[in-house]
Amino acid sequence: MIAAGIVAGGTGSRMGNTDMPKQFMDLCGKPVIIHTIQKFLDNSMIDIVVIGINPEWHDYMDGLAEKYFHRNDKIIITDGGADRNGTIINIISELEKHGAKDDCILVTHDAVRPFVTGRMIDDSINKMENYDICTVAIPATDTIVCSDNGITIDNFPLRKTMFQEQTPQTFRTGTFKKVYSALNDKQRKDITDACKLFYISGYKVKLIQGDVSNIKLTYPDDLIMAKFLMENKNKA
Repeated sequence: MIAAGIVAGGTGSRMGNTDMPKQFMDLCGKPVIIHTIQKFLDNSMIDIVVIGINPEWHDYMDGLAEKYFHRNDKIIITDGGADRNGTIINIISELEKHGAKDDCILVTHDAVRPFVTGRMIDDSINKMENYDICTVAIPATDTIVCSDNGITIDNFPLRKTMFQEQTPQTFRTGTFKKVYSALNDKQRKDITDACKLFYISGYKVKLIQGDVSNIKLTYPDDLIMAKFLMENKNKA
């Protein structure tokens, strides 16, 4: 089984004064999350799409699925966890209820990255033949600086070795459960990124070519940029 896991448990606090999480905000006539889900439904390699949603917004998401996808049996909605990895664990548990085994490939993706492409999804799945985990990323274009105190610079890393991680992040569900269960409580609190979780457990993380347009909608200006990208894409 090859599944998509849409991580949508956040509340969007950094988006500013809004009455709903950012994944439900309008983007050119549809909620952001609907654009994102559609990319995975359109991919022929994806068997099922599981959405991990904030429990308070479960019914709302259920209504959106009915409105835009007419109860498509490839879509499952489950409650998200206390953090990103907790949401992934809940998604895996839901997949197992639907027959997934430990070798199930799970393509996890941020609900608020609606510009993921079919090529990124395909590449992520195909690389699982030779790797245990992969992530979409792009080379850093700005000079990166390190600062322990946030006031003065401590180090200038070599830019050509720096990448900005995006999603999807892809792995087998059994391997994720294995590395996650080995963490202590402090590690589970501190390590919120699946790739770091695999890395500290001794796995090599494969980089997949991303794109600068694969933006994550976090701040109000990101939504403005997303509308610009979507409108110009539709004109093309």
